[in-house]
Amino acid sequence: MERVSEIRLVKRSFWDELSYRSNWFIFGLIACILLAFIPIVGWFMAAGVLVVLLWKTFGLREKQKVGDCPVCTQTLLIEPKVEGIDCPVCQSYVEITDNKLIVES
Repeated sequence: MERVSEIRLVKRSFWDELSYRSNWFIFGLIACILLAFIPIVGWFMAAGVLVVLLWKTFGLREKQKVGDCPVCTQTLLIEPKVEGIDCPVCQSYVEITDNKLIVES
């Protein structure tokens, strides 16, 4: 018997979003400064990192894929291009399909 739960798209909470954007700003700024010390190639790379930094800091709010573990209902964050994950609570292996989480029993 297999257990199934749905995958849904949600936005980060205010504090998670603030942390995400501030990390992009701080570490992106450090990367831009360090790349600026490399002549010509580094300048172009720094410009590219600066564009990404500005987009990630001031751009639209992104959505994340989350789903509940079919066994213990723990909320799991689903990373892109991952076929399966282990639940940190019940240690069950959860397979990820297009829009479902499946646990084989």
